[in-house]
Amino acid sequence: MARLYAWEGNYEKAREELHYVLNRDPDNHNALSALLDVESWSGNYEEGLTWANQALQSYPQDEDFLLAKAALQQNVQQPGEAEQTYLNILDLYPGSLKARQGLKSLNLKQMKYQATLSHRHDRFSRIFDPWNFTELQLSRQTGIGSVIARVQYANRFSTNGVQFNVDAYPSLANGLYAYISAGYSDASIYPDFRFGLSLYKSLPSAFELEGGIRYLNFSSSETAIYTLSLSKYLGNYLFTGRTYFVPSSAGNSQSFSLLTRRYFGGAQTYLGLTGGFGTASADIQFSQDIQRLDSWSLSLEGQYPLNRRWNIGGTAGFDSEEFANFTRDRFSFKMYLSYRF
Repeated sequence: MARLYAWEGNYEKAREELHYVLNRDPDNHNALSALLDVESWSGNYEEGLTWANQALQSYPQDEDFLLAKAALQQNVQQPGEAEQTYLNILDLYPGSLKARQGLKSLNLKQMKYQATLSHRHDRFSRIFDPWNFTELQLSRQTGIGSVIARVQYANRFSTNGVQFNVDAYPSLANGLYAYISAGYSDASIYPDFRFGLSLYKSLPSAFELEGGIRYLNFSSSETAIYTLSLSKYLGNYLFTGRTYFVPSSAGNSQSFSLLTRRYFGGAQTYLGLTGGFGTASADIQFSQDIQRLDSWSLSLEGQYPLNRRWNIGGTAGFDSEEFANFTRDRFSFKMYLSYRF
């Protein structure tokens, strides 16, 4: 009965049933296990840790109780104690896959910085010379979310330029977080200023909704891009449908895209395919990009961890864009290497 209440999110009723059992049978293994789940699922981590220690007084070498204790220690910001608990489990059960995975995840979470170096090369079927972009970024995990500083160098139309950006993903409430971004450049091949804001909300059944705006200020004009997306996690797959809308005095433009990503054994290993079409560009770098009449695109992405610190990844894509006086076909290739520390 208690587990049924817990699965329905009625944690108070679940506690009542479990305390009823434990008052009459303090060493009841099933009741202790269920109570640890209830306190974990409800975010009541301190109380859960108290019950984990009590359960281990009756069952000092129980693997499940030790695993629950280690997870709760992480949630109450006791990484050193959690690491020792995982090591204790491995001493008792050297083949424990859950303990090894938990220890690996804990070590990754303690690496709060990540540096990434990337290079992108664009080639065109006609008219334009190749474009090149090189970017260095440093991200830091904080108590409210990640903060990212980026510096991008570009060479386009035989012109060099640098853009500086700061991005943040602050957590606002349970199931709600934001994306905030700002950028500056004094180069003609970038907007003078750029700003971005999105809100992400978790929905039932593993859906996530996002709505936001991107603002670009050029020396001769300014542009606002509105975006809306819906994501769905289904097993090892992620599906994201997205639309961009760009209002303009010359006529509004809109585009649609769909991302399908398959994860393999964890969040760091994946392959993805993205396709899109429409008139609104998701990558406006020049004021002329707003004048795009039509386009379609297809790209393939992937990432693979070389070890627990190094990741390698890349993207290969093709897009065809129609303007008033010409059509440009572009092949894009991007590679990156990231290091966590």
